Amino acid sequence: MVDKKLSIILLTLFFLLTGCAPKGSMPVSLPVHKIHDKALIAKLNQSILHQYPNRFKAVHHVALTLFEKTYVLNGYFTLDRSKKQIQLIAQNDMGGTLFEIHTQKENTNIQSKIDFLKARWLKKSVVKDLENLYLNTALKSPVLSRGPDNLFLLSENQEGICREYLFKKESSPQDSYRLMGYKLIKNNKKIYAINYIYDKKNDGQYPSFITLEDKNLHYQLKINIQYFFTPTKNGKNKG
Repeated sequence: MVDKKLSIILLTLFFLLTGCAPKGSMPVSLPVHKIHDKALIAKLNQSILHQYPNRFKAVHHVALTLFEKTYVLNGYFTLDRSKKQIQLIAQNDMGGTLFEIHTQKENTNIQSKIDFLKARWLKKSVVKDLENLYLNTALKSPVLSRGPDNLFLLSENQEGICREYLFKKESSPQDSYRLMGYKLIKNNKKIYAINYIYDKKNDGQYPSFITLEDKNLHYQLKINIQYFFTPTKNGKNKG
């Protein structure tokens, strides 16, 4: 427990003090320096695209905190990356359907059964979150920095908004890097953040717990990934 808390503190400090921070703001006590290894930069940048299989199904148990009220949801989720297709059915903890989302490329169909969960809000929040979690795009001009404890920050600043991906170098297998978080910064302030936690679920290959915060829309998500299924060669699901 102490090690996990310490890791979270270090990750938080690294996020706050590195990446797209203003020049000259880096404290001397935290050694961070840029990495110019083009092969490593390309490897990490491509890993953003391949964090998950191209096709999979998952069941999410979600706690949504919106304007200081918390709602418990279950999400039944299917993704096909090649088609940029997302299907999500969200239910309350009693099994009643709250909303359904179906997207394919630029087309989005949302059906909401709850008055306060307007389709336009779900598109700006849930659809965006799913795209940030599972349909990531590589950075066009990434910059790589290294911090303490084998932490690496891949970042890009475009039009005043900085995208940051935090990786941790794993001891086994050798030269592997695990995505630990994602953040958007505007005017030196965090406006959006995702953090990943891994355990023995899914053999530790994929995150089992995700936290997400949107500062602009004032909500937080705690996502517990209950089940994760990937198709096998014969078309059946493997979970």
